[in-house]
Amino acid sequence: MNLSIGEILAIIVIGLVLFGGKLPDVARNLGVTLKEFKQGMHEPAEPEDEQERIADQTESSSEAETD
Repeated sequence: MNLSIGEILAIIVIGLVLFGGKLPDVARNLGVTLKEFKQGMHEPAEPEDEQERIADQTESSSEAETD
């Protein structure tokens, strides 16, 4: 399957027409995701005891809200 330059450009133009309005949102979301990922890589992982404590707190607070 050999695509010529003209066919590739036509595909790009069609893609921009279809998705052009959403590209800024996609780029913004990608940037936020990468930023959060990098921050997560630099932060030390929480010990398992700390994670369990947080899970218990969220469970007890959700139970209190439903009562």
